[in-house]
Amino acid sequence: MTTSQTATDNSDVPEPVAVHRQARGEERRTTILRATWQVVLADGVRGVKHRAVAKAAGVPLASTTYYFKDIQELLIQSFQLFAEESLAQFTRPFWQRAYEQMAALPNDADRDALEAILIDLAAEFIELRLNKHREHLVMEYAFWYAALHDAELQAAVRHMALEWLKLLQPCLARVSLANQEQAAKSLLATVRRIEYEGLIHSSASHRDGWIREALAYQVHGLW
Repeated sequence: MTTSQTATDNSDVPEPVAVHRQARGEERRTTILRATWQVVLADGVRGVKHRAVAKAAGVPLASTTYYFKDIQELLIQSFQLFAEESLAQFTRPFWQRAYEQMAALPNDADRDALEAILIDLAAEFIELRLNKHREHLVMEYAFWYAALHDAELQAAVRHMALEWLKLLQPCLARVSLANQEQAAKSLLATVRRIEYEGLIHSSASHRDGWIREALAYQVHGLW
């Protein structure tokens, strides 16, 4: 008897066994991917081994090799899930709100006003990531730097960067710039440089307002 026949003959039976198993399998697979983040946070990308991930996920060692053919595949898919959730839960909502704020400015807003709100928004973004999402940021940079030696991971990182640029360009479209695409790349590079500096230096080593000061210098040069 086929699954469809079983479902037809037993309409009061809960979810088909095959579907239930598939859902459980997907849940375990996602658990393993998320556990990889924990390992990356604790020991960096080099610490990602089958045994370490299985322990962090609380699953049998064989599960990691069942769902992923090798560590390479596990790392790539782990980063892809990380990037998707990062964009969906924080980055995209933030820059969509930023676009609304930029769009609400009067049409005759001068350069100083446009620079000021752009600096405020970028500073808020950086400060939130450094202070409220620091562990997430550490994992992101661990993946990005690991991509220097991994062609497949490079492709995933480039995709994430392109998604960021797509979010920044509408904000910059409100500003009269000669090359909005290059301006978006420059702004992204500036944000990432400041974030990295914020990660490797303690907060005590920076004076108040250093993020806005660094941004102001770079944003002024976009024109």
